[in-house]
Order: sequence, then C-alpha cells, then structure tokens
Amino acid sequence: MKILLLFNIFFFTLIVANALPPAGSDGYKEYMTWSPNRKLTWSDFQGKYIPNTSEAALTASSVEYSFSSRGSEFSWNVTAKYFPKLSWSRKSDQSSYILQHEQLHFDITELYARIFRKQLTENIKSVKDLSKIKGMGKQILSEWDKEEDQYDRESEHSINEIKQKEWILNIHQRLDKLKDFASK
Repeated sequence: MKILLLFNIFFFTLIVANALPPAGSDGYKEYMTWSPNRKLTWSDFQGKYIPNTSEAALTASSVEYSFSSRGSEFSWNVTAKYFPKLSWSRKSDQSSYILQHEQLHFDITELYARIFRKQLTENIKSVKDLSKIKGMGKQILSEWDKEEDQYDRESEHSINEIKQKEWILNIHQRLDKLKDFASK
C-alpha cells in the first residue's frame, strides 16, 4: 500500500484580507520553482493590482512538501514555488530596486525550503520518522512567517536602503551555507 501526503505552506509577502483566492484556485495552477539562474522579472507579476494599498508589489510564494512510503521505503520532496497569477505590482512603482526587494522575498522562500530539506535529511531516517514531518512543517511556516515580517519591517518594504542591503547580504550568505540543500 502506498501512502502519499501532500502539504502546502503558503506565505504571501503581504496578507490582504479577502484579496487572494483560496488554495486550489486557478491562480495556483501556474507556478515557477526557485532557481539560481532565473530571477524574477516584472512580467512575472501577472496578478491584478490591489488598489488603495501602499505597497508597490506583492510576491506570492510557497514552500510545498510531500512524502510517501511503501513498506520500509520512503521519500519526501520540498519545493519553493512562485505564483505569477497571484503576484502583482503597481506599474508606476516598478523599478529594478523594488524588483530586487521582491526577489529577496522569493529567495527567503528558497532559504526556508533548504532549511526544511536539511531538517528532513537529518531527522527522517525511517518510515517511523515520517510522523514528525507535519510538525516540522508547522515550525518552518512559523519561522518563515516571522522572518518575512521582520524583513519588511526592518527594510520598511525596501525604503530603508541600508537595511535592504544588509538583508540581501544576510540571505545570500545563508543560502550559500545551505547550498547542499538547494532546489534541483
């Protein structure tokens, strides 16, 4: 008997009440996975701009994971995804600087995918360990959510250029330390 469980951890860099469709909607069908060779472009922000908001853009991304077992065999997968149809920007605010801020949100998504892969590699050694995955996923979601909030708060949504540069350096250093767990 094969057991396959799929869990999604969604985080949106800006939570706007009732502004995003529920999970499973068409906007989630199209996505791209994180890659060091493919950075976001403004054409990747295809969602409808939300009027009366002070933010210049929204990056919709997720860490998704699944695992399965068959007898004593097991496997798991963790993916960092970006959703173009749910991500939006205010055209008048598009700049390379703002795009860099949004890219870092997606890079943070990949960072937490790597952290999760590392935790799974170190802690899931047999089928009996699979029960730990859901709790690990919840912990990752909590940490990711806090870091995303901290990033926007400290960088003032990119307005504070010094903090923005510090965040870029910090996230890229942490991604490099976890390069063995990068998306493939």
